[in-house]
Amino acid sequence: MPSRRQQRSFVPLVIALILIALYLYRQFHSVARHGPPSSSFGCGVHCGTERWAVKTLSDSDSASVNFSPRLVTVAWLTSQPAPQVLPENSRIAPLEFQAFTVRVHLIGIKEEDDRDFHLLLADIDNPSSTMIAEIPSDECSAACSSRYASSFENARREVELRLGMPTDRFADTRGNIIVDVTGVAFFDFFHRQRGVAPNAIELHPVLSIRFEQ
Repeated sequence: MPSRRQQRSFVPLVIALILIALYLYRQFHSVARHGPPSSSFGCGVHCGTERWAVKTLSDSDSASVNFSPRLVTVAWLTSQPAPQVLPENSRIAPLEFQAFTVRVHLIGIKEEDDRDFHLLLADIDNPSSTMIAEIPSDECSAACSSRYASSFENARREVELRLGMPTDRFADTRGNIIVDVTGVAFFDFFHRQRGVAPNAIELHPVLSIRFEQ
């Protein structure tokens, strides 16, 4: 039978093992719930892929974006020529170097698999002209280290306060919801998304959204 002195010497070891076990449990629980952390961006969990740095304003070109928004319409944005090539980690001049504000009907919303809030926007004067806007989550890699992470979170909070937390199923909004959406222009790959613009232009990321009172 171990002596009292030997028993006391086991106590720090037992405590250390318990602490290690708790740490490993928390790490396992986090990965099981959210997926592994991203090593390429240094924080957050892996959420998206295609042109992800550009989508989250964490690309090297983001320092050259003009964040003084130009007031335009959905019809104007969707009429711009689509680029032939979509570079993975760089921006396409001139539109992807400019922030824009559009006054629109917000006609649909959902949460994407990459955690973005996906907003479907329609032109005020021509409702058949539609485009997509997306708000990243600041829990995702790249978005969490972006200088604009707080803007993403504030925009998402505004949507949740007005419309509730979006689900992974597309929901049409009720009533005549008019909003001013400000974001940076972004050309996505054309996946026949619901409401996608003919040139696949988006406001991505959204930096702010203001609901008309």
